[in-house]
Amino acid sequence: MRVLVLLAVALPTTSLRVSRRRLAVAAPAPLATLVPARPAVASGDARAFARQGMSAFEKGNVEESIKLFDAAEEADPRYATRLWQRGLSYYYADRFKDARKQFLMDVAENPNDTEEAVWHLLAMARTEGLAKARPQMIKMGRDPRRVMRTVEEAFRNGDAESIGALEAIATDGGAGDRFYASLYRGLLAEAAGQPKVSADWISRAVENKEYSQSGDYMYALAKVHQSRRK
Repeated sequence: MRVLVLLAVALPTTSLRVSRRRLAVAAPAPLATLVPARPAVASGDARAFARQGMSAFEKGNVEESIKLFDAAEEADPRYATRLWQRGLSYYYADRFKDARKQFLMDVAENPNDTEEAVWHLLAMARTEGLAKARPQMIKMGRDPRRVMRTVEEAFRNGDAESIGALEAIATDGGAGDRFYASLYRGLLAEAAGQPKVSADWISRAVENKEYSQSGDYMYALAKVHQSRRK
């Protein structure tokens, strides 16, 4: 979870898995022992900018979202290491080096969150190729989510067995697991240079109507991905 910055919101039914990315941005708690005191308005402005950035991204305004996330950091520098949303925006703006830098900072905050390592790998693969990037995939702790442990195996190993296990969850898992397995199967295919396979799996993620009302930021990401790859 995003320490001091993000508050998790539980889904109303246990049939849908909650991702740490279905989160609202909150003001950081006081860090008097770590950073100099700042006026309260700065943190409030940062929170507002971050929320506006998320809203802009969800509407497909990727470049605008980056400006707003940057404004959040400028208003309160403590946000810099928690703006995982900005890393996603960098990725879809083709700013892959910036994305890698952001996700490396995120890993320090969330050492057991597989998604940080996966997105770092995806950004690296876009500039260096998947074969070269894969051995450099960040080592993470054990993610509590079964679907994300399966995602990690597929991205780290890329063998038929691990990819097959991911595809099985995309077919037979609960609504949230089906969404995440489909999304990351599509992202893996894109990194492997398989645009048609990628588009098919991303479409499956977007067409998961059972999950579409979850409020998960990553569902909006799947729609942004689909739109920008047309």
